[in-house]
Amino acid sequence: MLIVIYPPTYLVERQYIFDVVLSQFLGLKYQYQIEERSDVCIKLTEDHWERELRIADILFQTPEERWLNEFSLPSQPLDWWHLADSIFGDTTVTPEMPVIYGSRLSSGSFLVRRENGMDLGVDIFGSSFFMLTRYEEAVKPDRDSRERFPAAASLAFQEGFLTRPIVNEYVEILWRALKHLWPGLKRKERTFTVRLSHDVDWPLCTYEKTLLQVFRNIAGDVIKTRSPDLALRRFLSYHRVRLGNFDADICNTFDTLMDLSERNGLYSAFYFITEHGDNQINGIYSIDHPWIRKLMRRIHDRNHEIGLHPSYNTIHDRSQLSREFQNLLRVCESEGIQQEVWGGRQHYLRWNVPTTWQNWEDVGLDYDSTLVFADHTGFRCGVCYEFNVFNLHARRPLDLIERPLIVMDSTVLAKNYMNLSHQQARVEIAKLINNCKIFRGDFTLLWHNSHFIDRRECQLYHDIVNGIKN
Repeated sequence: MLIVIYPPTYLVERQYIFDVVLSQFLGLKYQYQIEERSDVCIKLTEDHWERELRIADILFQTPEERWLNEFSLPSQPLDWWHLADSIFGDTTVTPEMPVIYGSRLSSGSFLVRRENGMDLGVDIFGSSFFMLTRYEEAVKPDRDSRERFPAAASLAFQEGFLTRPIVNEYVEILWRALKHLWPGLKRKERTFTVRLSHDVDWPLCTYEKTLLQVFRNIAGDVIKTRSPDLALRRFLSYHRVRLGNFDADICNTFDTLMDLSERNGLYSAFYFITEHGDNQINGIYSIDHPWIRKLMRRIHDRNHEIGLHPSYNTIHDRSQLSREFQNLLRVCESEGIQQEVWGGRQHYLRWNVPTTWQNWEDVGLDYDSTLVFADHTGFRCGVCYEFNVFNLHARRPLDLIERPLIVMDSTVLAKNYMNLSHQQARVEIAKLINNCKIFRGDFTLLWHNSHFIDRRECQLYHDIVNGIKN
């Protein structure tokens, strides 16, 4: 068993990140020991050679009065560690790795090998804590028009590592160091996992829309997306839905999505809005509509997942979130839909640290899958593993699991976000998939059912899913 020896500061924060990194990510058993020191030291019980791994300790040396303020943020520009000539050369996405918190050792490098151990100048635990808890978002005031923290304000974007899972890289460096000192250690086995998800904003694109609204959409099909075929299909869809044939709506792409998942040995999660209010930003369908209930039963019967897509204003409103989750449970119970795990994603990816996580925990949800930047793909939390989250204000770990989202369809294609061509989007997504595969992590993809109506987007999604395991 490992012994982790650390200074008597930020005890709850330290114990949280030790548990996530050592236990959840690596599957290692360990025990704590607190003593006055300036670094973190890891030893192995019953090691007669008394070898030790000493790791820099920077973030958790922050004076209490500077915690969660700008003085505790990493100094920029970051230093980069060139790993090519070290024992860690093949553990990272590239041979150069950014050091969020750390300092070079007396050798001028971030690594010193000693007769009875090793010193690392990278604050692996502090840097991982910074990313996983979204520490900077609790400090920086930057927000977009929808109250979301923008990618451009993040350290990862500014320093050029948003598209690489930096926490996974730090974990691999830690593991390689531990394995070098104690070759008999064994870690948790992992397999690359694909998680497909679909936010159900518009299950029906023409339902309860006026003819004028539909014609505006048709004009957009012709002028903006240059898709007269889609315009014709939308008009025919409107006509058939008006006659009562809801299945004919062009946004009823659910069976196609499930078919594609099943052919690839995958399953999809469908997240439903359960209260809409007067604002159409939350869609216009009712969770109690017979067609929606029938759809939910069909999803469940095909062994796919039902989840919650909390409405726009739930970002701060726990009582509203609770009502919406209870609505989902009520409908699912009446339809005979039972699941062991309930999760979902915030509408418009509106999320606030740590309020939204705490609200999800309080209402009884099991996992959240919101955390990617709306305006840029990548690893907002710096990781492609799911993990238990931490409330920075209450200073305590939560039972809630975060399943980081890596790519949203709108992010790569929308003109107000990355505005990539379909081919550029293929390349960008393939790079992110590969970075998840390196660490046998989880690749989580969001594709809206209502975006599946454009044949080019449909083909792009087919190409991604069909090729994802190759």
